Amino acid sequence: MIRAARPADVSTIVNLAVEAVSRDAEFSGLRISRPNITDKAEQLIRGNQHFCWVGEDEQGVQACVAAETHPGFWFERLQSSVVMFYTRRPGLGLALMREYARWGKARPAIKLAVFSLEPTADARIGDCLKRLGFATHTPGYSYVRGAK
Repeated sequence: MIRAARPADVSTIVNLAVEAVSRDAEFSGLRISRPNITDKAEQLIRGNQHFCWVGEDEQGVQACVAAETHPGFWFERLQSSVVMFYTRRPGLGLALMREYARWGKARPAIKLAVFSLEPTADARIGDCLKRLGFATHTPGYSYVRGAK
């Protein structure tokens, strides 16, 4: 089951986010900030212009897609950027990706939606995003202080 996140989900979303970023050695030089994650999760849940949905099973919340929507930097109207995508159960991740795509397409003011993946992400996730309409692939490069 997937649903819009609620304030009561914040601590679980924080735990998922910490788990997600802890898996990638590329980011090991960065200190994780639970307060920052908490603040952002609360902001995304309370702001109706943002997207924050969770997927749950019998054990509770197991997945989250969260996106921040803001004015475009170089174009008119809005951009929506995924700031968190993580799932412990692949079926929930796919359902959340579909819901985010549906949500974004239903808002005419959103002119650009960005769904970035970590370098170690399963290639099938990118294939799914293409099928959902995220067809423009732009390579992203990051400098991470302390990375190997």
